[in-house]
Amino acid sequence: MSSASIRIVRFFISVIFFFGSIHVKAWEIDFSRRQIDFDSVKEESKTKSMDTAEKPAGIFESVFEVSGPTQEIVILNTETGFIPETIKLRKGHNYKFHVVNVNEKNKNISFSFEAFSENHNTLFGKPKMFQINPKLEGIYSFNCPETEIKGKVIVVDEDRKLASDK
Repeated sequence: MSSASIRIVRFFISVIFFFGSIHVKAWEIDFSRRQIDFDSVKEESKTKSMDTAEKPAGIFESVFEVSGPTQEIVILNTETGFIPETIKLRKGHNYKFHVVNVNEKNKNISFSFEAFSENHNTLFGKPKMFQINPKLEGIYSFNCPETEIKGKVIVVDEDRKLASDK
């Protein structure tokens, strides 16, 4: 063998001994120390699950203010006026309005509730929906500009009795 090939053989042998002497250990995960944490998490989740029956849970509820259930109100826009013409609401409650045009003469008219920035085009038989949460007491009007019919919403404080609270 030539001296060059002997050097190459010696190089490979030294590399094998160098890397052969390195001991590779497998990754070991010790779960015994973490078991205590798992137990506390289980206990916390049990207490939280008991509390969730009383409080709404979810990401939206934690970000946005939830002030209770929503009451739904239907307003019919007829040829003779709105039904109902007067609506009584409580301050701070959530309301979902359904405005339906049932006016056979005017099948494409508007609904305007400017105090709450709600202006909608109402097509015959198709409901328009929006939600409000009145913050101030007062009397607010809604109307149909094309037919000049009007209605009103009376917002009262939660402590006051409404005529409908008999």
